Amino acid sequence: MLSKGMILNGRYRIDDNIGKGGTSLVYKAYDLDANNAVRAVKEVPKSRNHGLAAKSAQAESVLIKELYERDKYSFFPNIIQSIDDTDAIYIVMDYINGSSLERILRSHKLSYNQIIEYSKNICSVIAFIHSCGKIYNDMKPDNIMIVSVDKSLENLDKSRKASIFRLIDFGAVVQMEIGIPVALTPEYAAPEQVRKAHIDSRTDIFNIGATIYHMAAGRKPLSILKNKNDFTALRKSEERFDFDGKKQISAELRKLIEKCVQDDPAKRYQTCMELYNDLEGIEKNKHLKITLSFSLLTVFSAAVFGFSFYQYSSQRTDTYNKHFSIAQKSSQYSEEVAEYFSALEIKPDAYECYSGLINAYKEDVSFTEKEASDFTKLLSNNMNELKTGGHYEKIAFETGKLYWYYYDYAKENNSDNQSTRITSSAKWFGDSLTDKFRLESPDDYAMAEIYYNIGTFYSNLQKLVIEGSETGLYEDYWNNINKISDYISENSIKTEIVQLETFRLIIDSLESYSAKFAGFALKSDQISLFENVKDKTDKLKTTTERTTKIKEYIEGKYHSVSDEIERAYLLQGS
Repeated sequence: MLSKGMILNGRYRIDDNIGKGGTSLVYKAYDLDANNAVRAVKEVPKSRNHGLAAKSAQAESVLIKELYERDKYSFFPNIIQSIDDTDAIYIVMDYINGSSLERILRSHKLSYNQIIEYSKNICSVIAFIHSCGKIYNDMKPDNIMIVSVDKSLENLDKSRKASIFRLIDFGAVVQMEIGIPVALTPEYAAPEQVRKAHIDSRTDIFNIGATIYHMAAGRKPLSILKNKNDFTALRKSEERFDFDGKKQISAELRKLIEKCVQDDPAKRYQTCMELYNDLEGIEKNKHLKITLSFSLLTVFSAAVFGFSFYQYSSQRTDTYNKHFSIAQKSSQYSEEVAEYFSALEIKPDAYECYSGLINAYKEDVSFTEKEASDFTKLLSNNMNELKTGGHYEKIAFETGKLYWYYYDYAKENNSDNQSTRITSSAKWFGDSLTDKFRLESPDDYAMAEIYYNIGTFYSNLQKLVIEGSETGLYEDYWNNINKISDYISENSIKTEIVQLETFRLIIDSLESYSAKFAGFALKSDQISLFENVKDKTDKLKTTTERTTKIKEYIEGKYHSVSDEIERAYLLQGS
C-alpha cells in the first residue's frame, strides 16, 4: 500500500488518499517529471482475492486511453502511465479537480439550463462511445465529475471548448456485438440489464433518461428491484419514475424522460441523436415561450395582412426557385455563381446553394483569392440565418476542405503556399467541431478534427519553437498525419486533388520532421508511411495540369525523404 511521501516508480510523489473503491485506492500525487503536475494514482492489489480486479483495471486503463486518444473534446481522463508492480497495478491518470454530479445533486438543485446542457453533453459522449462500437452500460451521476460548475453554458459548443464533465468509471463498458451486461446500478438500470438479456445502445438511453430524471426531480429513481438482491421481482418504469408534485419538470421534459425509460427498448429513443435533437427542441421552445406573450399582441394585425404576406412569400419562393434552377443548369461559371448569390439573397440559409457554390469553385481545381473573399463575406453576412437553420457546421466543414485542397493564395507569384492553405482552413474546421455535428455526421466530425489539429500545428509551430515550448507538438502531429493517411485509404477517396495533396503533406512532413518523429516513432513506421505514399502516388493517373505538377513534385522528393529518414535514426544512434 502506498503512503504519503513515497515516490512511485521514481516519478510520482504520493500525497493524500482521495478515494476508495471496492478493490482499489486512489491517491493524489505530484509528477516530478512534469513540474509537479497533479496526478491521480489508482492502486489495485494483485492478491489472490483481487487478481481479477487487477486485470480488469489494466483492461479499463487501455480502454480509457483508446477513447481519450480518439476524442479531443475532453470527456475522458488521460492515462499517463500503467505500472505493473509486484504487488499491485498502478494506473496514473489526470487528476480531475471537481465534484461528482451525484454529490452536487445532494447539495443543491440544478437550474433548468444546467439540466438541459448536462443532458446534451451526456448524449454527446455516449454517442461517441457508441461510434467506437461500445456500450457504456452504467450511466449515472456517480460516474460524472463536473469540472467547471460555473462555466458559461452558452459557450460550450464553440470550437475546442473543453467538456464541463469527465466520465470516470469504465468498468462496465462492453463491446456492442457482445451485448452482455457486466454490471448495473438498480436505480438507473434498464430491465434487460437485470434480466441479463442482450443489451444495446438503447440500454444506455434508458440509463441516460434515469440520470436526467435524477437531475430534474432532485432524487434518484426507485430501484428496479422490489426486494434487494431479488432479481426476479422487478418494478415497472411508471412506478419507478414518479412525476407527481415535481412542478420543476416541464411537460416537454417529462415526455422526453418517459420515452427514454420505456421498459420496451423498441419504444425508447433509438439513437442518442434523436434524444439530443429533442433536448435542443426543449431548449428552443423555452425561448419561444418567453417571446410568445409579446407575439400575441400582434396577432390581430398579422391576420389583417396575412393574405398579402402569403402572396409576397409565394412570389419570393418562386423567384428563389428560378435563380436556383438557372444556377444548376448553367454551363457558364459566372452565370452559375451569380444565380446562386441571387438565390441566397432570398433564402440565406439554403444549404443546397452553398453546396452548389462550393462545387462550382472546385470545378477548375482552383479557389482564387477573389472567390474566397466573396464567399467569406457571403457566409459572414448570413451567419445568423445559417446557425438558426442548423446548416452552419456542415457548410463550415465543406468550406474547410475547399480552402485545404483548392485555395490558390498568391498563385500569381508561383507560390504553392501549402501552409497558408492549411492554416486558412483550420478556422472553418474548428467551427464545425460541435456536439451537434458530431452526432449528425460522426465520420465528417472525426475528419474535421484531424484537419483542425494539423492546421493548428502549422499555425502554432513557429511561435512555440521561438518560445521553446514545442515539446509534444510533433508526436500529436505524427499521429494526425497517420490518421489522415488512414482516412484516405479506409474511405476509398478517389478524388485526384484530395489524394495528392494528402500525399504531398505527408511527404513534406517526413522530409521536414523525420528527426523529430524519430524521438518517439519507430524507423519502420516512418518507412512504412513513406512507402505507402510512394506506392499510391506511383499508381495514380492524373488528368489535370495541377495534379500532374503535384505528382511530379512528390516524385521529386522520394530520394530526399528516404535520406532524411535514414539520417534521423543515425542521429538517434539506431
